[in-house]
Amino acid sequence: MLERAARQDRSLTERRSAAVRRLAALAALAVAAAGCAARAGELPGAGAGAPARAARAGEAPSAATAERLFREAESLASRRRAIGVQLFVLDEAAQAGAAGATGERGAARRAALEAEAARVQARTVAAYAALVDAPALRAAKQRPPALLGLARALQDSGDLRGAEARLRQLAVEHPASGEALEAHLALANLAFAAGRLDEAVSACDAALRGAAPHALRKRALYVKSWSLRGLGGGAATDEAMRALRAIVQLGPARAGSPEAAIDEAAERELVELYAAHGDLDQARAFFAGAGDRAGPRLLGEVEARAARLRRGEPLDRPAL
Repeated sequence: MLERAARQDRSLTERRSAAVRRLAALAALAVAAAGCAARAGELPGAGAGAPARAARAGEAPSAATAERLFREAESLASRRRAIGVQLFVLDEAAQAGAAGATGERGAARRAALEAEAARVQARTVAAYAALVDAPALRAAKQRPPALLGLARALQDSGDLRGAEARLRQLAVEHPASGEALEAHLALANLAFAAGRLDEAVSACDAALRGAAPHALRKRALYVKSWSLRGLGGGAATDEAMRALRAIVQLGPARAGSPEAAIDEAAERELVELYAAHGDLDQARAFFAGAGDRAGPRLLGEVEARAARLRRGEPLDRPAL
């Protein structure tokens, strides 16, 4: 029995780790589609290199100052992403054995790109912090997106605690902004990755409040469903299925988008979960809530899968 329990525990851990990787990849795709130590007494990301001041010498803080700093930070962040693409391409070429991508030459190229990435990342953090931490720019319209950019830059640098602090700052100081919803979702992802599943569910609920766009709602609902499955128990599993159904209710996303991948996963996982844990007598009513487009199809898939489970036949995918 102990060995069986250990195997089940490993299975849950492995599934959660796989989900962390999947959710991280989806989050990275969403950021791309849209577009670290701290000094004592300062919030993470403050004062990390140049530019250290919000305004140039003799320049009065203004909307123009905020716009200049924001454009500078965004440009640096874009440059860091471009270097990341170059590193990915280099890795792909090395796996294919392409000339210049392997051996000493390839290693030297990778080292140079990684060094440049680190320099650009430090400048990115500093540029965002220069805007965010300038007292005269606290009301600037660029401050919420700059806080979100700073948190992402800190996370990319490996400073998860710093990223979390900046995300909480954004949620508290600019609660009515669209970026605050993104901050709650980012906090949910961090909590999920750390195994703080109750906290992840609460952060997802915060992201789902108000008029969140469909793309963000789908990502938040998907993280919530995985967090609830990790918590376990009948009530949490039922709520996880309702979260997946809510994704289906929102309708299909644009083909090729990160949310389209969520749509596909949500339908598949909803069928697997309901066939294994749902009340089949209530299946018709439950899937009617998924809408006329997908509901009847998913109901048919659930009934077929449940029948295979009852007969002990092998499944195309293991039950969740």
